[in-house]
Amino acid sequence: MRVRLVAPAWFPRGTIVASLLAASALPSSALAASGAAASGAAASAPVAQEVTVSAHLDRGEVGVGQTFTLNVVLEGVQRFDQDPALPDMGAFAAFLSSGTQTSVQIANGRTTVSLTVSYRFQATAEGTWEIGPVTVEAGGETVSTEPLSLRVSSAPPAPQPPATGGPATQRPADSGTIGPDDLFVVAEPNKQQVRENEPVIVEYRLYTRVNVSSYGITRLPATAGFWVEEFELPQQPQVEQVVRDGVAYATAVIRKVALYPTGPGTKTLEPLAIEAQVRVQRRSRDPFDDLFGNFFNRSSLFGDVVSTGAASRPVDVDVLPLPADGRPADFSGLVGELAVESSVDRDSLAANEAVTLRVEVSGSGNLKALAPPELAFPPTVEAFPPEATDRLRTTDAGVTGTRAWEYVLIPRAPGTLTIPGVDMGYFDAAAERYETASAAPLDLRVTGRAVVDALPGARARGSVEALRSDIRFIRIDTPRFRRRGETLFDQAWFWVVALAPIGMIAGAAGVRRRRDRLAGDQAYARDRRAARVAKKRLARAARLAVGDDARAFHAETAQALEGYAADKFDTSAAGIIRDELLPALAARGAHPSTVDEFLAVLEACDRQRFAPVGTEIEERRAFLARAEAVLSALAREIG
Repeated sequence: MRVRLVAPAWFPRGTIVASLLAASALPSSALAASGAAASGAAASAPVAQEVTVSAHLDRGEVGVGQTFTLNVVLEGVQRFDQDPALPDMGAFAAFLSSGTQTSVQIANGRTTVSLTVSYRFQATAEGTWEIGPVTVEAGGETVSTEPLSLRVSSAPPAPQPPATGGPATQRPADSGTIGPDDLFVVAEPNKQQVRENEPVIVEYRLYTRVNVSSYGITRLPATAGFWVEEFELPQQPQVEQVVRDGVAYATAVIRKVALYPTGPGTKTLEPLAIEAQVRVQRRSRDPFDDLFGNFFNRSSLFGDVVSTGAASRPVDVDVLPLPADGRPADFSGLVGELAVESSVDRDSLAANEAVTLRVEVSGSGNLKALAPPELAFPPTVEAFPPEATDRLRTTDAGVTGTRAWEYVLIPRAPGTLTIPGVDMGYFDAAAERYETASAAPLDLRVTGRAVVDALPGARARGSVEALRSDIRFIRIDTPRFRRRGETLFDQAWFWVVALAPIGMIAGAAGVRRRRDRLAGDQAYARDRRAARVAKKRLARAARLAVGDDARAFHAETAQALEGYAADKFDTSAAGIIRDELLPALAARGAHPSTVDEFLAVLEACDRQRFAPVGTEIEERRAFLARAEAVLSALAREIG
């Protein structure tokens, strides 16, 4: 007789009850035999197992945007000494989530245990890819798995029927009821041939004919070769009903950008990947599953929520160079429309007073990348670097609005001052020719007299010069008074010295009691040192934040947070099931929002550890500050 007990992290209580009720339909003799075998196995001591590790994929071929699962199976022990070290899969996959499952098998008095960690990824690049060995430290040994092969095709393979042998709640990541034509993402550029620095408006649309309850963007496309301006979209996507290839779909824009190509050539709009939660109706051929599942499992009444992935296909955009003929000498690089105005805040002033020159450009195009015009001011004028102000918005024509520069000018000599005009060349893509926007010169009347020392070059701007010195101030101290008739017992320091030995003895006794408790109560010791150990790990993470290894930084941050939770609950970090952290921390007094932020930081660490996309040092420092803040909040709330 073999009894197998499986306890996955996501196993619902309703399914356990249904399984027990289904088991009650067995003959009494079979139940008696099962009880005897289980009792005998429980009485016997477990037999030591050899530590083995294996890895397998839930499928060997997926389409771009679909999800797959990498399962790492550890047999012989119930926990890892260190988290498994996964190979770098960032070139073709994006990490989504992970889960654990423990299995115990009892057969003929022999107990075997295994631990399975499932890592869910989303395929993002086409090709045949090799997944390198997974390195595992467990039972004092270091073991590596065999490499695996995964084929990612541009078109998703035909959906396979769902498995029927496992528990009803263990759904595949991509349900067999959701085909590649049921939910997909399309990148729709407004044009596929443009000039250099001419905007391309790209809408990423989600098309679906299934019930999508929520979605999230798992991978943004790379933007090498483009200047990117994001459109502000409403928080709730605007859903439209359209017919595509004769099929009715609900569609919504999930991202919209204006792309300005920075150079000529063929540019590729890389895929955008999403993961969607889809509600589907569950169909089972097992009558017991229909009977008890419908009674105990509420998801059967309203449908199951399954995860599926989708990604847009790459789109090529042909970028033509700007013509060389007719290019003006003062060409600003802008492609679009442009108008220039210049003005001063007053037309007359005295020498050595300041006047503000404002140069404002308006139109459409990549105005944010527009550099200030180079103006040749007279030598009697001291000019400060301009300050830029923008009033821009992103429309279907690209970036439109105004960009202004304000120059502070100080004329040092009287007379009529002529501020030079402004000429800025641009390329009109609609007319296919170069144009020049101009503003006329301005005249200023400067009165007063020139100051030779104030002319440019007479003294370096911003320097400090000592003009004169004065007599230093004489500080007069307040005399100290003593009260007459004062004795030793009236002095505060006397009582401090007299009572200090008593305080030291009491303190030493308290320290001794605390050390005895720390030595005799392991759970108390781990609870008290949890915050200190976590801070040391975060300090190591801070040193890794300025290095090149983003994976090591996020792994150290995750170990600090997981180690803190493990010390608080007197368990191993590898044995923590994150789905159980929310009620456990809430029972200790943690606020739900703090726990949600704690779990969100851990999920972000997992994404960067298993599928790093590259982060800058400032981003790592900001993420470390976020981890320190949530750890401090959690320490205050649970003690």
